[in-house]
Amino acid sequence: MHEFILILHFLGLAMGASTPFYMLGLALHARRQKAPEDAKKIILGAGAAISGVGLLGLILLLVSGYFLLMQSGIDINTLNWAFWMKMAMVAAILFYTVTMKIFAIKAKRREGEEGIAAMKKMRRFALIGPFLAFLVISFAVLAFR
Repeated sequence: MHEFILILHFLGLAMGASTPFYMLGLALHARRQKAPEDAKKIILGAGAAISGVGLLGLILLLVSGYFLLMQSGIDINTLNWAFWMKMAMVAAILFYTVTMKIFAIKAKRREGEEGIAAMKKMRRFALIGPFLAFLVISFAVLAFR
């Protein structure tokens, strides 16, 4: 059972950690569009689907991580600093994901300048996601080496 939960955990990691990189690629592609409305269609079309997969991956990662900790019988008080930094980065990724989702909803529902402003905020924060994914993976490696 432990191996199955670990597989689910890595699957969630692959889904959740790859999403910011895909979204950054989409943002760079959308930036090349002449009309802001064309960029909006790219980000809110394919980007919405990719974002949904990433959110599902984060949920899978959190649930499987919880079961991995409970199953192994590890005393939470004995976990090292890197584990707690990893958890802080997971919290930051969740905050980042929810924030980007809010911007996407605003961009989709609002027309004109308000929608474009939300898209600009998404573009401005696009580099944060890959950086957070890198940090959470780095701290996970340090925590469990």
